[in-house]
Formats: sequence, C-alpha cells, structure tokens
Amino acid sequence: MRNKLFQEVLEQVPEHTRVFVRKYGDIIDRIYELMEERGFSEKDLANKMGKTESEISEWLRWNHILSLRMIAELEVALGGEIICVPSGKKDFQDLTFQV
Repeated sequence: MRNKLFQEVLEQVPEHTRVFVRKYGDIIDRIYELMEERGFSEKDLANKMGKTESEISEWLRWNHILSLRMIAELEVALGGEIICVPSGKKDFQDLTFQV
C-alpha cells in the first residue's frame, strides 16, 4: 500500500523536476569526488575559497541551489570541471550576425 502511494505521488512530479533532482545530485557528487581527489574537507575548501565552513556546508546541502557562479568558483578552487557542456561545431569567430 505504501509503495503504491509513493508511486502515485512520484508520477505527479513534473519531468523537469525529476531531471533537476538527478542533475543536481550529479553536481554534488562531482564536487565531493573532486574534494576527495584533492584531500579537501569542507573546511579546507572554505579556506581556499575565502568562505566560511558553514557557507560551504550550506552550498552542498540539498536545500541550497547552486548558481552557475558558485559552481565556477568551486571549479577554480577544486581545479577540475564540475559541469561539462558539449560545445557545438560552430566557432564563435565564424558567426556572423544579421542586423
């Protein structure tokens, strides 16, 4: 009975919300991977970024949404990519704009 109720509720969750939760989880997992590779604790990362440990802890919890700027700061501090966006085949120098 409980599983059926859970399934019914889950089916009502919009697809974009499911995608968000999955991707956000992937981002947090990647941050922790990079921290582990570098031997960083949350305190070490906070010191490297000039933040407080509580700020970093808040960033890495599910109730705080990371902005792209925060992710960029984390990438610099951790020395590795968190998000990889495939680039198109067009080079920006080759683009012409019509006015």
